[in-house]
Amino acid sequence: MIVAELGAILLLTLLFFIFRIPPSAPSAAPTPIAQAAAPTAARATPLPTTVQTIVTGTAPPAANTAAPLMSQYTVVEGDTLWGIAVNFHLTLDELVAANPTINPDRLYPGDVVNVPAPGTIDTSQITRQPTAPPAQADGVTAQVKTDVGGLRLRKGPGTDADVITKLPDSTPLTLLGRTANNAWLQVALSDGTHGWVMAQYVDITGNLASVSVVDTGQSQTSGNETTSSAQLVPRDEPYISGITAKSVDIFKSGQAKGNHANVFTLVGDSNTDNPAFLQPLDRGDYNLGDYAYLEDTIKYFKGSFARSQSSHAAVGGFNTTKVLDPANSGSGCDRTETPLDCEYRITKPSIALILLGTGDQHTWQGFEARYRTIIQDTINQGIIPVLITKGDSLESRDNTAPYGYINAIIARLSREYDVPLLDLHQAIAPLPNTGFNPDGFHYNTPPDGKSCYFLGDWMRYGYTIRNLTALQMLDAIRRHVLSQGG
Repeated sequence: MIVAELGAILLLTLLFFIFRIPPSAPSAAPTPIAQAAAPTAARATPLPTTVQTIVTGTAPPAANTAAPLMSQYTVVEGDTLWGIAVNFHLTLDELVAANPTINPDRLYPGDVVNVPAPGTIDTSQITRQPTAPPAQADGVTAQVKTDVGGLRLRKGPGTDADVITKLPDSTPLTLLGRTANNAWLQVALSDGTHGWVMAQYVDITGNLASVSVVDTGQSQTSGNETTSSAQLVPRDEPYISGITAKSVDIFKSGQAKGNHANVFTLVGDSNTDNPAFLQPLDRGDYNLGDYAYLEDTIKYFKGSFARSQSSHAAVGGFNTTKVLDPANSGSGCDRTETPLDCEYRITKPSIALILLGTGDQHTWQGFEARYRTIIQDTINQGIIPVLITKGDSLESRDNTAPYGYINAIIARLSREYDVPLLDLHQAIAPLPNTGFNPDGFHYNTPPDGKSCYFLGDWMRYGYTIRNLTALQMLDAIRRHVLSQGG
């Protein structure tokens, strides 16, 4: 009996474990710890998933495909959003869409810009609000010149004005106005977008004088043009800045030291130590075209233009290190004398045109300290240092510096020391091949070698523009500084 009861209990227990009902599932799955809140509904334009993660910290929904690559770039002085887009092979709209928290009309050094891989950003939600363009003067037509590599459309008449977009070659333009000096044109595009462009890169048919002069109430200046003293020069050329009363003071101190008012010298590398640079002016091999006003300056400085073939401080391969190293001084220099000091002692100039930095591409970290030494040494000797930006960014192309690193330093030190700046980088940017030979850093010359013919097709070459802008800088200093030196 007892055995039978125990057997029944065991059988019932076995059947319970075989046919028991599983426990019910919870009504809601727990929230994983790493899950983030969804984007707020207030955002008008959804961000692409990769940008959403980087900019807002919001994790996007899981996808079956890998998210597009995204890097970051730190803005340096002189950058524009359009310029950054070009450097990274993006459209302006792609970069704007990738950076919804950045004002595309104003960048500041130190801003961090998100850089997406080309073609990975949806720009379909970016809209523009064009307005109908006013009619231009009768009989006047205009278009961006052919083969200039495009032209920046800006919000105002000056390189300090924000870039709206880049116009392709041969883009038709409606002329709305001009500055009094005809250096800048107010234009409208076919979609109604308004802006300003540099007149020298526009082909115009008809009478430009029939286009109204616009009083903008702002300076027509270079974006690098902010000095502690009032400018002495009417700023007709946007790539020339920084000529102030400080230059007069330097010049007067140099006169007291015995420097020659009508002598300038050159400091640089192979882009200065070149027969195409300024030498034709001393030989009379030039044509001023529409720049006849420069004739007096050529006569005033006659004899200095050939200095590019003999300056101790302008030698092929020079950089800021070599020009300050006595080991590189040539014949006629003291053993303890740097090439820079040797050149200044021998020529006793009033002006030094300084173009260095290309050869500093692998030692860019120490460029600023060495460049400061050059500037201060020049000022101490009563010589006006003209700082010149370079057309290349080899420190970025061949090394690890941010794009435009050295030029940003040159522009900043021009303002800090209150000395003249010639923004050659800006002047040659619209040229075919940016005014360079295929190597990307030596300026090119016209096929016939006429690098001082300032008209027609000769103006499409790097050395022609280098010569013209240098001569314009010398002219401005002669008229507005040397004339005040007593």
